[in-house]
Amino acid sequence: MTYSKQRLREVIALKRAAVRRIQNGIGEFTVSSGGKYIRDFNREFQTFQAICQADVILEEASDANLVWIGDYHALSRGQNYAAQFVRELAGRNLNLALAVEPVFARSQNVLERWMSGKISEQEFLDGIRYDQEWGCDWNGYKAIFDTARELKIPVVIFGESHLAANHLPGRVRAILEKKGIASKELLILQNVDSVYWKLQERGLHDARAVRLRDGQYCVFNATPIEKYESFRQYLHKCIEEDSSGDWTLLAQTLMEVMMDFLAMKKNGSAVTSMPIPELNSALIDRFQLGPAAEEFARFIHQACRGELEKPTERAAGDQFFVTVIENGLGYFCSKLLDSSRDGIESLEDRVLSQIGYNDQLTRAITLLVDPGKRPGAQHFAALRAAIDARAGRKKTMRMLSQLLGYGLGRRLYHAYLQSRISRKEIQALFHDPLNTPNRPLECYMELILL
Repeated sequence: MTYSKQRLREVIALKRAAVRRIQNGIGEFTVSSGGKYIRDFNREFQTFQAICQADVILEEASDANLVWIGDYHALSRGQNYAAQFVRELAGRNLNLALAVEPVFARSQNVLERWMSGKISEQEFLDGIRYDQEWGCDWNGYKAIFDTARELKIPVVIFGESHLAANHLPGRVRAILEKKGIASKELLILQNVDSVYWKLQERGLHDARAVRLRDGQYCVFNATPIEKYESFRQYLHKCIEEDSSGDWTLLAQTLMEVMMDFLAMKKNGSAVTSMPIPELNSALIDRFQLGPAAEEFARFIHQACRGELEKPTERAAGDQFFVTVIENGLGYFCSKLLDSSRDGIESLEDRVLSQIGYNDQLTRAITLLVDPGKRPGAQHFAALRAAIDARAGRKKTMRMLSQLLGYGLGRRLYHAYLQSRISRKEIQALFHDPLNTPNRPLECYMELILL
């Protein structure tokens, strides 16, 4: 799929604006720009050779005798990736040992006692002074230790910025050479900023792993926004001693960058003075950018329609398509900030299993969701008939409106990057009140047939 270079630059500018706001928030806690090892790391890992599949990395790791996995300490997804990778690698090679950074050498005895079940988890954390000397979310690292305990892997993770060639790997290599041990190394980094931006510039939004150079890879499981927000939350908890975190800046950031992108601050509408909503507690517990951005976009859409306080009364069929469009605009905005967001196919499977066998309806839904297909009038008719027939099945209708909305949002995302719809036209969609009979369905059909 070919995208407009100008549109790619616009979307990248949106993401960078969000990252800058979060980094400015980090600057309120610390003025440090990092040590020499961070600067060396950033200089060394600037670009990539090719996109690759995850099983290629696992295959190469199976032949290595030393595997380095970079870890951004405040981001629990990094530790979850390491835990899963260790589990998969153990299935191929049982002769493993795991070295971790959060436990200092002086606490090796405490670690071994916990690993062998002689002390409780809390006694272990107290014994290594985890909160005082590390302080990052324990759940991420717990996943690594639990995996090691389950698989009986001896433990004696390193921060990613230590992994430039002339730092920790170089020192370990020198020690092995002195002992006459040949090393066959593999380096796995995660979510390297410079590589992420290069993928975005090329429109390679679905890339999950790349080869940096021989024996070096980078995997992606988080955006820079999620990465730096996790660090800001870590600093807040450490400095303010507030374990619940502070999500106000993130909420303001998501709202303001989306409104800036849609040029909504300059039109004098009621949207400019609307309150900043709080993040849903479920999103806070396991922060993911896509669902959070989607929630704020839906909030903006409701404000633009004047329905924040009192929804407009509509016929059930019309309200269904209003919800579809709202979900579509939410998914579209979430894709702008997190281009890797997916999950539509798995949702489609669940929806079709709820609906049951109906060849005509299944065909209609498949065509409506697939961005490469163009449905006909008969497919919209089948959908409308199914909605009228199943109006009382609220759970099914809710799932179907979400699926059709996500499919619409994906179409809008591709249409925007291909210059088939403009920001001004998307802004008009947000402001369309959709308050006349059949207008919501008409709007949905117009967008699907872009």
